[in-house]
Amino acid sequence: MLSVLGTKIKKKSNRYRLKLTVSLLALLGAIAIGFTLLIIQIQSGTSVYLAALSNWSHGVSESVRQAKKYVNSGDPRELQLTREKYQIPLGHLRGRLILERDKLDYQSAYRSFLQGGNHPDDIAKMIWLFRLFQNAPYFNDAITAWRSSDPWVIRLGDTIEKLPIALQTSPSEVEAVQIELDEITNRLAQPQSQFQVKMSLASRVITSLLSIASVIFFLLLGGIATLLLKKLTATIRVSEYKFRSTFENAAVGIAQLDANGRIIEANNALCSILKYNYTVLSQLRYNQLIHPDDSNIFNEERSLLDKGESERVTFKQRLHTIDKSVVWVQTTMSRFEWGNPSEVRYICIIEDVSEQHRLSNELSYQARHDNLTGLINRRAFDGYLSESLHKARSENFVHCLCFIDLDQFKVINDTLGHFAGDQLLLQVTQLFSRQLRKSDLLARLGGDEFGLILDCCDPEQAIKMAENLRDSLSQLPFSWDGRAFNIGCSIGITPIMATSGDEASILQAADSACHMAKEQGRNRVIMTYQDDVELAARRVQMEWIERIRRAIDTDKLYLDAQKIVPLSANKNTHIEVLVRMLGDNNEVIPPNAFLPAAERFNLVHLIDRWVIHKVCEHLQRYPLKLNNIDVCHINISGKSFDHEDFTHYTINTIKQYNIPASCLCFEITETAAVSNLTVVCEFMEKLKAMGSSFALDDFGAGLSSFAYLKQFPVKYLKIDGAFVRNMANDDTDKAMVNAISNIGKTLGKVIVAEFVEDKQALAYLEEMGVEFAQGYYLHKPERFDGLVSIIK
Repeated sequence: MLSVLGTKIKKKSNRYRLKLTVSLLALLGAIAIGFTLLIIQIQSGTSVYLAALSNWSHGVSESVRQAKKYVNSGDPRELQLTREKYQIPLGHLRGRLILERDKLDYQSAYRSFLQGGNHPDDIAKMIWLFRLFQNAPYFNDAITAWRSSDPWVIRLGDTIEKLPIALQTSPSEVEAVQIELDEITNRLAQPQSQFQVKMSLASRVITSLLSIASVIFFLLLGGIATLLLKKLTATIRVSEYKFRSTFENAAVGIAQLDANGRIIEANNALCSILKYNYTVLSQLRYNQLIHPDDSNIFNEERSLLDKGESERVTFKQRLHTIDKSVVWVQTTMSRFEWGNPSEVRYICIIEDVSEQHRLSNELSYQARHDNLTGLINRRAFDGYLSESLHKARSENFVHCLCFIDLDQFKVINDTLGHFAGDQLLLQVTQLFSRQLRKSDLLARLGGDEFGLILDCCDPEQAIKMAENLRDSLSQLPFSWDGRAFNIGCSIGITPIMATSGDEASILQAADSACHMAKEQGRNRVIMTYQDDVELAARRVQMEWIERIRRAIDTDKLYLDAQKIVPLSANKNTHIEVLVRMLGDNNEVIPPNAFLPAAERFNLVHLIDRWVIHKVCEHLQRYPLKLNNIDVCHINISGKSFDHEDFTHYTINTIKQYNIPASCLCFEITETAAVSNLTVVCEFMEKLKAMGSSFALDDFGAGLSSFAYLKQFPVKYLKIDGAFVRNMANDDTDKAMVNAISNIGKTLGKVIVAEFVEDKQALAYLEEMGVEFAQGYYLHKPERFDGLVSIIK
């Protein structure tokens, strides 16, 4: 009984074990199947992500390329294409951000990846793989690399939106955008290659795991393994096909190297870049393709990988194609162990950047050279000046800086046109270049200004060389449309020595010397040292530039007014406004301290505009008639007529404040009127048509007064105060005043005498029949807003 019972128990136990074994086998089979299917999905998903990387890379490179085309052409269609291409990397970024949320928004993620150019059938695999394995090894590294590209993708979008603004501002802003695009491209290359490498490694690891799982599955469940192996093999083939398709069709070249640098694998893009067929390329070592001058770059960068100092390296180098031509490439290389630690492989992502390199060189050249003459520009010249100063200090050499300004260049530009002016600049450049040494450096600083650094040249030799340039230019036969012109130049020279100040002070000294040459008659050479007394005095004057600008900007100017008194009962009083300046401590600065500097440095037109604006603004609230004043006289500098918009500004200001133009009389010196005859006459005619009147100031001081008097529609002649001041004690001055008064009356002008400072002079003027008198004897200047203060 016991034996039977034991047999039964044993049989039951065997059946139980059989069932358990079957169950375990079934469970193991299910686990193996599930595990195998999981690996298949991962492999397929990995291939999908590699394909997505190709789309992403293509979107980045195309958006950058289109952006540069837009910068060069300004065509709005290129900007639209740029924005369309940018949607590809932007869609990938948005899709990943949605997948990283705790709660999945499947439709939003699907639309974002569809925007990124992915096939609709692949998107589900991308979403599944990310949500399930985002923290897994290799995948997490790939996602981290992907995430690191976000700031640069966003910055690329911002840069694209800045393109239209940059094109409307300045060449320097365009250059900055170009540089920023190159930087973004370089920055995006690293996460791109890292993602490629990590996904490739993930794919290879999965392939190994898949093989192991297949063997285990075959040992446990032979029959099931056979069935699954067929499916698995088919899936692997599809997956391998997708991977191989992605590898072969990638937009960038990809190569796998062994430990000796032999090319094991290369895709079609790399074969196309180097113009090799695959068979020939696969028989070469990578070093055989590198330009000899760049071979050290590859070896040094690879050593960083071998020493474990970096996971990946990115560098630029030149490669030889099969026809021995040179291609500039950007290589991103990483190292991994294949199978075992002793078997090393290198993955190289190779992108052809020849066009980018050419454009970069071209932009660099344009940024440092003048487009017209081909000479270096001001920006590059400053760098060479710094080098010369450093050389002078470190090696105790003496160099010389020349500042060259063509005389009367503006006349040629205005009379013959800018094309003629450009041709003259080209001829001057060729003439100067032929006479200079190879070590000398000529630059165009702007307009008709040239800079010249005479290398290792003492001051005496510099003067001789500059005189030769000046003399040869004087003999340059420049003719245009049958008209011949004599060309000259003013040259300022200053030495560059160990004791010289900084670059700015050297430039300022040479510029001041050039201005001195112009002031002393033009077409001459002036040498100056930084410690010259005359230069120091001029530097003090130049300091007025900043003070005057600051006074205008901070309203540190104010107006005085002096009465112009009628000498007959039937006329009303006039006033002349006089500009004054307050110092930093509100002290009054006399006009003779700042107006000459404003004239010299071409700032006086800003003062004239400020005066016109303030007078019109005040007279809008306080009309002259209510203050028993007929006319307000405003002095106009001749320099203001050098600016084409001055007449337009004056007319618009009068209209803006809606004051009667008849209450304004503009005083212009005869010297200014004669030197700007056409412009002044046009100004007078337009303002006269509005009702304004004009006075010829300092009349009699020049020799041309009477010759030009008939040409100007002036109502008032203001006799030069130099004659009036001493007429009571000097018969010659008295005779001059009388003669000017008689001629003026003959021409129908109203005579005004300035600088009336005593009773006797006033009596003589009344005898002569002078209509108005002005001077301290009659009225001392007072604040304009106090003299004209009755509100309408």
